[in-house]
Formats: sequence, C-alpha cells, structure tokens
Amino acid sequence: MSGRPVRLRPSARGWTFAAVALVVLVGAPLTGQRDVLRVGVLLVVLLVVAGWSAVRSAATLDLVSRSKSELVEAGVTSTVRLTVLGRARAGVRLVLEDQVPLALGGTARLPVPRLREGQILDLEHRVRAEVRGSYPLGPVTLVARDVFGLVTASRTLGGSVTLDVLPRVHPLADLVLGDLGGARGSSAGASAAASLDDVSLREYRVGDDLRRVHWRSTARRGAVMVRSDEHPGRPDVVLLLDTRAAAHEGRGAGSSLEWAVSLVASAAVHLHRRGHRVRLLHDGAFDPPRELDDSSAVRGLLRSLARLRPGGPEGLARSVAALGRADSTLLVAVLAGVDEEDVAPLLSARPLGVPALAVLERTAAWTQPGQDDGPGLRRAHLVLARAGWRTALAGPGDPVSEVWARLTRTGARGTPAGAPSDATRAARPAPLPDEEVRP
Repeated sequence: MSGRPVRLRPSARGWTFAAVALVVLVGAPLTGQRDVLRVGVLLVVLLVVAGWSAVRSAATLDLVSRSKSELVEAGVTSTVRLTVLGRARAGVRLVLEDQVPLALGGTARLPVPRLREGQILDLEHRVRAEVRGSYPLGPVTLVARDVFGLVTASRTLGGSVTLDVLPRVHPLADLVLGDLGGARGSSAGASAAASLDDVSLREYRVGDDLRRVHWRSTARRGAVMVRSDEHPGRPDVVLLLDTRAAAHEGRGAGSSLEWAVSLVASAAVHLHRRGHRVRLLHDGAFDPPRELDDSSAVRGLLRSLARLRPGGPEGLARSVAALGRADSTLLVAVLAGVDEEDVAPLLSARPLGVPALAVLERTAAWTQPGQDDGPGLRRAHLVLARAGWRTALAGPGDPVSEVWARLTRTGARGTPAGAPSDATRAARPAPLPDEEVRP
C-alpha cells in the first residue's frame, strides 16, 4: 500500500450533521432533555463511523501503472489506461479521479467496483486536444464516499506525467526540385538536376533488401539504385520557422502560427519518411541536435513543435544568422508578416547552390478576411522569386497540402485557394505511425 496520507473532508451534509450534533450536545443538558442528548450522541457516532469506513476504504486500492502515448496528434483521441490493484474489499463507494486539463476534456471520474485483495482492474478514459501543446496528466486521486454521503476520504496515487500534443500532420505531395531556378555557384547544376530523393540513393550492393530498390531512378540511370538509411556526413534539410509573436495573427487553433507549425510538422514527417534528416530552425537555434539518429531526431523535432511558444521580435534575424553557418541540401522557410527588409538577409544567408522554398503567410487575412496583402508582402514575394526561390502565398483558408503542392513540380500553379491540385489528390494520407510518436 502506498504511504500517501489520506485526507478526510466532511460533505455539506456532514457539516450539517456535525452542527446539529453540536447544538444538541450543548443544549440538551441545559434543558434537561436526555432523550434529545441521545440523538446528539447518535449523530456523533454516525459521523465517526462514516469517517472511519471512508478512510479505511481509501487505503484499499493502489495504482499499478498508467499507460498512454506521450506523443499524440492534435484532433486525435488518445486513450489513457490505468491499472489498479485491490488491497482489501472496500466498504464504501470508490471513484478514481484523473486530473486532466480542460483543453483535454477535463477531469476524468472512473467508478471502481469492489475488488478483492490481489485483484487487478484495468480502467481507461479518453483525452483529446484541438491545439498542440504540452499538457500535464494527473495525479490520480482515489475518492471514497460513505453510503450516507457525510464524509469524503481521498488519497493521491502516483504523480503527474506530461502529454505532448503534436501539431496536425497533413499528407503532402512529392517534392521534386529539378526545375528550381536561381541556384548559385558551381554546384547549382547538380542540385537542380536531381530530385530530392536522389540524395538518399546509392547503387545496389550484394545483400541489399530488394524491397528498397528505387525503380524510377534505376530506369533513369541504367543501374540498380536502392534507398539508403546510412548518410554519413549528409547535410540536413532545414525548416526555418518564423515564430515572432508580433508577426502572427489570430488565436488558438485558427491562428497563423498554428497553421505555420502544422505545415512545418507535415514537411518534417514527409521528408523524414523519404529518408532525409530534417532539422528545425527557429529563434536562432537548431532543434534537435545533429548527434541524434534520424528516427530520434524527427521525434525530437515534433516534440519541440508541440512545446513551441511565440518568440521575440529578433527571432527571425537570429535564425537567418544561424542559417549562414548551416550545411543543407534544401531550405524551406515559413515566414509571417514579412517585407522586403525582412527577407533580404535570407538571400545572402542561403547556402551556396541549395534549392530554397518559401511560404509567405498573408497574416492580415487571419483577423481581417479579404484584407489586401499590402505592398511589403508583395515586394518580399517578388524579391525572393527574383533570387530563385520557389514561393507560395498562404491564407487562413488555404489547406496545408494545397500550399505545399504549389511548391512541387507537379503542383497546380495558380490554383485557387481551396481547390485541390492533381498533386494533392495524388498524395496518400500519412498518419503518424506508432514508432514515430512513441519515445
């Protein structure tokens, strides 16, 4: 049995009984009403017995384990399982209360049947969050109420744990960079001549799994090519996220920041599944560390996005400065509320010969639908396009998959917001597999 102390608290009915008993015990001797005095004594005995039975019952149950997914996606229901062990048969009603934030559905109350000594019982409840974030779960409290409802005894079982709710992940179309212009330096031709998949391909070696053969590249090159999970010294795909609080608009799940985070998360999962190392750059820092393996890195990246908070006004400038020291094969920037002065440093910070894509959020539309983009955003768009960046504008009504499709070779250029492109229709759903959301 856990050594946690039991807390006893009278209910409203219990306080009423106690007040009546006190009045009777004090007033009966003064008035010579012995029969009334017996009633007062009976009330006191009833309160004592109710308290004793509740305290005893609160010590008859222990929490054995709590099972949950530490990483779940926003908008997806997750199951929390509690396993309890009976120490003795309880004499009163027992309820387990799992402390859950309102954003996840509020405190869960689970009735517990009477258990024999040594009997194990599995209980479960569901949680769901519409907004990414890091939420505490627990502690679990065992509440015992006597049959008359006079007192409540409670005991804390276990501690709190953290549930990270990831941003929504959307299916994305394949990204091909062969027609990207504006790559600079002698390596530009090599970068532009191949698709992003080619970075993770190598020639077949005896013993390789034939299921890893990349048939399209095999046909194009005339040699058997396989996907490789070993990328020693391979540069990273960098996802630059503009998190400046002043640059974003809207609140909650419908804000421009949440839209941007969802796009970055979708791109990270999509590129990771295609065999590429992905790193997040925001507020001047890379996350996760380069030393982690690919699977751990993408889990760390998603966890960082779940816990991400709006940054300061210098966050974008610091990220651009850090970008100049990075080595990458692809740069994807998601920018909010920018003008030509904000994006100008990106042109020189962009690694030599690296293809670059940028999504520019029309943040004004998040609070004022139909609002004009403004000259600053239009000039920023033009500056990046002239420098060889592939760009797309995004508003609150634009699906993440559609905006990404505009950045692909097969994406429908000029497709109206909300109209599905061929690439979007061809993209298959990509739910997070268990191995990518469990630590």
